[in-house]
Amino acid sequence: MYVYFPLQNVKNKTPCLESLLEIQGKIDAALASKKRAALLFEKLPDLKKYIDHAYTDSLTLSDDARAETVLTEADFLKEQATLLQKLKENEQNIQSEHISAVPKHTEKLQTLSQIQLDQQDTVAHLNEESRKILNSYNNIVSLLSKQFVMWDETLTKLEMQASRK
Repeated sequence: MYVYFPLQNVKNKTPCLESLLEIQGKIDAALASKKRAALLFEKLPDLKKYIDHAYTDSLTLSDDARAETVLTEADFLKEQATLLQKLKENEQNIQSEHISAVPKHTEKLQTLSQIQLDQQDTVAHLNEESRKILNSYNNIVSLLSKQFVMWDETLTKLEMQASRK
């Protein structure tokens, strides 16, 4: 439910407190005939109390259960305390000019990251081309080696035939 209140007091320059009191009065008048809404407003403090995490824990957990929970999480709590101590020790470094300037350099970093990605793509393409060239070279050398072996065998046979004559 929305209640519209015209801003007439702005023109009259009525102090803020008086404006708020006037608005509160209009809200009370609008809700006076609404019993359920009035009950809801009366129950708001109880609702806030029930939503509070500490209150629900006090209802559901006994003191022994809370103590046991803390003891089971002791290692985790010690670790967190150690990390917090390190954070406090490094607080001056964290709040240094260099760290606070990081947002200013984000755009440059993104540009450099894009350049690096493009270069990685280029290197991957060059690697693939190099593999193809090396495969071609190896195939040619292998074929030449086979050809030389065949020529050597042929030459050996011819020399043997010539030496028999």
